[in-house]
Amino acid sequence: MKYLDYACAYLLFLIGIVGILSTELWHPQGAVLDTPILWILISMFNLLRLRNGYCVAGLKVFCIGANLAGLVMEVVRFKMFGPFTLIQGMPILGATIFSMAQKREP
Repeated sequence: MKYLDYACAYLLFLIGIVGILSTELWHPQGAVLDTPILWILISMFNLLRLRNGYCVAGLKVFCIGANLAGLVMEVVRFKMFGPFTLIQGMPILGATIFSMAQKREP
């Protein structure tokens, strides 16, 4: 289960990097860097959560909030851009579920 959580976090990081590179190289019309940067930040918070567990005060709440904010953004983008964002939103959904489901480690 932890490996799947790591996979979601690294996949978010990879999607963010690819999004930044594609925006920089091809300059698609209407493309901005806010979404890929948000994916990178969310993946960094999830990797911090996986690395430190829940020993850091408030980390669980912060990660859940960041994941839910990214998930809401993907829902809005789904309405605007169609099913392609659904594929990109799956790692965020997985990270949100893993953030809420994991138990506190000693």
